[in-house]
Amino acid sequence: MDDPYAATASAYDLFAHPYRRPCESALGEILPRLRHDHGPVLDIGAGSGANAAFVLEHAPEARIVALEPSRSMRSLALGRIAEHPEWHTRITVRPEDFLEATLPARLGGALAIGVLGHFDAGERTGVLAELAARLPRGGVALLDLQEPAHPRRVEPCEFTAAQIGEIAYRGIAEAWPVGEEAMRWRMTYLSLEDERVLTEETVEHVYHHPSPERFAAEAAEAGFTVHRFRDTVLRILERR
Repeated sequence: MDDPYAATASAYDLFAHPYRRPCESALGEILPRLRHDHGPVLDIGAGSGANAAFVLEHAPEARIVALEPSRSMRSLALGRIAEHPEWHTRITVRPEDFLEATLPARLGGALAIGVLGHFDAGERTGVLAELAARLPRGGVALLDLQEPAHPRRVEPCEFTAAQIGEIAYRGIAEAWPVGEEAMRWRMTYLSLEDERVLTEETVEHVYHHPSPERFAAEAAEAGFTVHRFRDTVLRILERR
């Protein structure tokens, strides 16, 4: 599939809803530490635009450069932004990924939620170095380390579910280790009316799971201090 996120885009925010509260709490934590005078906030893998919208709504001085290579996810982000004409001059949504985009020379902050695992170890080192070179001293980035912390077999399990009217939506995940830190995930997204399957889409992708200790060491090498946000998978990186 050219766009692996097309399978989930039709109900992405619905599937993501159970995970929004800790993410918004972490965003609220870093808002006062964003350096809007230094540069825009870089939103890597902006998805449906939910995180960018939170920053735009709660930090009126913020400007954002959002990177989203998925056409289906980008359409969700632009649809969200379209409803707020007051944001139109404050955010740019670019159809590129981090490795191919021309990045702003200076950043006031960075977000990378649900993204880090798309980079292998070498690419991850490069991402951290690029962010460190552009953030000011004391500048912050918010990202997450997806579980499990070490590759292992994950039996099929329902990771999200919702009911909208007469239609039930289900997300099923299954995974296998495929390397020292990599896992192959199979994601199946269903919509059902009673027991009748209305839609069923499955996509597979490889995701990298560096251990928290390994990631902290990599971040330290790049010039960051890593702070775990409460008892979650979220991490706040502070530029030393």
